[in-house]
Amino acid sequence: MSKINSRKVFGAVAAAIVVLGVVPGSTLRLQAETIRFPGNQSGVSSGSSRSIDVRAPSYGASTGATGTANQAAIQKAIDSGAAAHSTVDIMETFEVRSVLKTSSNLHLRGHQNAWLVQQGSSSVGGFLTNLRNNTAAAATIQSNIVLENVNIDGAGTTEPVELEVLSSTERTVAFTSAASPVDGFYKGLAVVDTTTANIGLRIITDYVGASRTATLSSKWARKPPVGTKMLVGFNDNAVGFAAGLDGMVSIGGVSKNYPANKQIPPGLGGKGFNLEQGVANAKIVGRHAENCGTGFFVQGLHGSFKNGSTKRTVAIELIRNSVKNCGSALTIAGINKTADPDGDTKDSQVTVAGLTYENAGHSPYRLVSVDHQKSGVINFLEAQNVTISNVIGHNDSGYPATFPGYPTDYSTRVGYGLSGDIGAMVWGWGRNLTIDGFSHSGNVDNVIVVGRGRALGDDAAPSGIPRNCFNWSFRGIEHNGIVNEYVIRIDPQPARRVAASQLTGNIEVAINGEVIGGLVDPNMATFANITLTLRDNMGLKTVIGTPRQIYTAGNTFASFGAGVTDLRSK
Repeated sequence: MSKINSRKVFGAVAAAIVVLGVVPGSTLRLQAETIRFPGNQSGVSSGSSRSIDVRAPSYGASTGATGTANQAAIQKAIDSGAAAHSTVDIMETFEVRSVLKTSSNLHLRGHQNAWLVQQGSSSVGGFLTNLRNNTAAAATIQSNIVLENVNIDGAGTTEPVELEVLSSTERTVAFTSAASPVDGFYKGLAVVDTTTANIGLRIITDYVGASRTATLSSKWARKPPVGTKMLVGFNDNAVGFAAGLDGMVSIGGVSKNYPANKQIPPGLGGKGFNLEQGVANAKIVGRHAENCGTGFFVQGLHGSFKNGSTKRTVAIELIRNSVKNCGSALTIAGINKTADPDGDTKDSQVTVAGLTYENAGHSPYRLVSVDHQKSGVINFLEAQNVTISNVIGHNDSGYPATFPGYPTDYSTRVGYGLSGDIGAMVWGWGRNLTIDGFSHSGNVDNVIVVGRGRALGDDAAPSGIPRNCFNWSFRGIEHNGIVNEYVIRIDPQPARRVAASQLTGNIEVAINGEVIGGLVDPNMATFANITLTLRDNMGLKTVIGTPRQIYTAGNTFASFGAGVTDLRSK
């Protein structure tokens, strides 16, 4: 979640599914499939037949109540239900202020056409979350949570506002008369410098309306000069777990309307379902994310939080989920400022089985000083120990050139000045990555990019260079449409390229369309440790070899005859 990693600082409704008597080691039944939850010390248990209606007089949620009142009512029901091992029922649509906090043994169940509509911004970077005020809180460590058909709409979250600097000191900024004259109006929100002269966000700890002056949580690196444009708002995710959740099942439900351009800092929040550092034994089945910055996000690291929870994300399963109109359909991360990925399965284990999407891969909103780049449908940000299978999706012909389009407001947007199609089907880097079956329809610049996920907050710690891209096994990759550049590409900046010795494994790609630039990036002319199997399904050609061999032999399908050309034997 946005409060944890300082580097990122941060509709189709599934049919209702009844969870019946789930006890440690038992099963959840979803149609014909048996879902086994990898239990921990408590497993996932929701065996109670008792239920709590949040509309009951003792709680008092109401469609006519304010978001603040409904937040208190539903939170009270959640706390009572978790304590009593009862199911908490959301029977109608309610406007809810800020944040709802889970507890161990919670079973939260939404009913058909019932929505939780977030009003305003949360204080912890997530609407439905286990996270308390900070990662030192022991109450954040939870287990045994079931979310069933919970629908969340972020349409009422805080819109960021642009304010102009009138004057500033090391810890304050005074805005022009366009800012609110109300005391405390922006208190608790985040402010970012759109020029990127000051990296990261500051929280507004106090606001004096008469002078339109905000006091900040930390000093400026460089005092913003008069006329500097600031963005004020906050960073939210629909569902976010972190810093000590061990044991969760989410079945069905929708997350929608958390777009990346509404987040402060821009482009780094807006996740439909966020499993951040410190989550283990979690399963998400049949959930839909729509109009979000990232549909589904998982990040695991080495080390521990102050509350004692490790920063791992292990035994994570995403099964038959779907995405529509999201910048990234799926992002899996393992960013670590002090160490490269070591392949340690204690830090990260992620399995994705079945993902469909419509319009994904356009993430241009992050603020960066230089080096504007695109992103992919699936993004790896120093990920490790990931297995993905059965992904299929398409982008409409107008996506993203006309919808949602590239930003033109600030020259520091990572996508400013760019145009055309999405960057890739797969973009990023990591170790022990497997993809078995990924079909995309729609034009792309490249099929696979090996490099930093700069558009999504990855600047490749600790050296700025992606490393340890060992043991890639990609097969069943199929692209339908035009490839504007290359089937496989690396970073165009020499100082940011993965070394030839650091990329190993096998990649198989089938192309149904034209490849304009070439089969491999010319900057990969020395790469000899990864084997590519590239198929031209229209020309009935297959080329097998390393990037070095393919580049030397001509680097286009036209360079090869019909049938199979195995350059390894030459």
